[in-house]
Amino acid sequence: MRPLPELIFGHDAEIAAWVAGQLPQVHDFGPCSAIGIATGGRLICGCVYSDYRPVESNIQLSMAAVSPMWARREVISALLRYPFRQLGVWMIYTATAPDNERALRINRHIGIRRKTILPHHFGRKRHAVLCQMTQPEFSKMYEVDHGR
Repeated sequence: MRPLPELIFGHDAEIAAWVAGQLPQVHDFGPCSAIGIATGGRLICGCVYSDYRPVESNIQLSMAAVSPMWARREVISALLRYPFRQLGVWMIYTATAPDNERALRINRHIGIRRKTILPHHFGRKRHAVLCQMTQPEFSKMYEVDHGR
């Protein structure tokens, strides 16, 4: 039987550094919060919440993983509850390299939908795909009981 993933809190800087090390377009998240997911004492996924804008009610979410073991509905729900319920944001967004098909597929699976291209977001000729999820979308997907 595979071990259940464990959520790791209170290690924002270490988790953010680990995530940044997995993402070639990221050097520093700046002020941020982070949640790690570990199995067997090993970090397998990190989720970083940065560029929090309380007035505009949004925050950027960045993730990296070395194993698909984290991608359970209850883990995804917990990762999204932080921005939507604790911070009370209206919208989360991701900025993903267009050639990172795996990340874009994971976004879609989670319910974070593709919206537009941000030209030169990661530097000259290094564009990003902007994806987002709103609070009502989160609630419908992760809080409403659909007979599960």
